[in-house]
Amino acid sequence: MALPIFRRLGLKLVSVILAALLWLVVSGEQTVERALRIPLEYTNLPPNLELVGDPPTVVDVRVMGSSGTLSRIAPGELVAVLDVRSARAGQRLFHLTNAEVRAPFGVEVVQVTSNVSMFFERKESKTVPVVPEIEGQPAPGFVVSSYRSEPPTVVVVGPDSALKNLTQATTEAVPVNGASSTVIEMVTVGVTDPSVRLREAQTARVTVTITRGQ
Repeated sequence: MALPIFRRLGLKLVSVILAALLWLVVSGEQTVERALRIPLEYTNLPPNLELVGDPPTVVDVRVMGSSGTLSRIAPGELVAVLDVRSARAGQRLFHLTNAEVRAPFGVEVVQVTSNVSMFFERKESKTVPVVPEIEGQPAPGFVVSSYRSEPPTVVVVGPDSALKNLTQATTEAVPVNGASSTVIEMVTVGVTDPSVRLREAQTARVTVTITRGQ
């Protein structure tokens, strides 16, 4: 029966052989430098601020490594992560360094787009009425006499400038084609401006009263 020390020696020998083979494979590849365009992510956005406009989503980098390693980089392995905790309202310029690029083993970041410009606004909230969207026409001789939403209002959050122009929220279309009596539907509430959003996802109970025309 082999002593434990010899069993450990065998494992160490296998590890050394594997490491040597790996070194031979890697050392046989040419070291190259490449320019790549990679995703840019943001972290630590202050809770009282909103990113406005179209902030950059990619940056250009130059990386170095073996040709095989660079060709095997998978999507998401090479990402720039910018910490914006120091942001304030207004136009801001951030300096991106090589250290803020997350790279896989064997890949060295040589250069990265250094400056990233972004515009921030204060985050605000606003309560607006829910105005249901009614689709279609009732049966001949009938009309839509009224409609209402429950809840009647929702809270919307977003950049201050966008909320100033927002007057209402809307709903999914409530079809009344051919209806001759009251229509009640549960529908999703939303806003048409993509720069703002509901404080929380919400549905509404919309009641459309159909009566005979005069």
